[in-house]
Amino acid sequence: MTQLTPSMRSVIAHFEELGPRWGLKSETCAAHVLLYLVGHPLTRTELATALEWDEPTAQAAIDDLVGWRMARQSGEGVAPAGGKPWDLLFAAFEERRRREIEPAVQVLACAVRAAERDGTSRGARARIRDLHDLARDLSHLAERIGQFSSTTLTRLVGLGGRFARIIGSHS
Repeated sequence: MTQLTPSMRSVIAHFEELGPRWGLKSETCAAHVLLYLVGHPLTRTELATALEWDEPTAQAAIDDLVGWRMARQSGEGVAPAGGKPWDLLFAAFEERRRREIEPAVQVLACAVRAAERDGTSRGARARIRDLHDLARDLSHLAERIGQFSSTTLTRLVGLGGRFARIIGSHS
């Protein structure tokens, strides 16, 4: 049986609160963080017991995690899709790219083409193109970042953080 310590409960509660801000259900985030913290698969019953949920709530969270490609089910139960925080973040980010950014790219591409023919002003056409370019660039960036290993990403972000501290100390 998984016993949650006060520090584990604190982390779970924090991510449960953040989930809706990221477009995820709070229960999905709570389940995800619990799975990450315990470091091994949990059954639906174990998840429900640890988080003091009923089993349908636990199953809904598991289904959502699997749908977001942030967890996988096996004979042992459900486990996070990746073992490191970067893996978890980019699994969610890739799914958001697929669900949200890519459809925006398609809608904006159609709008760019239509704006050339439907009397849209030059200024509005330029702004539609700018939105399309931004969405396309975000999609490409997200795709490329997802191809890096978590070790490389950790190094890049650490380097960026050190760079930001250096710049901040000179301003």
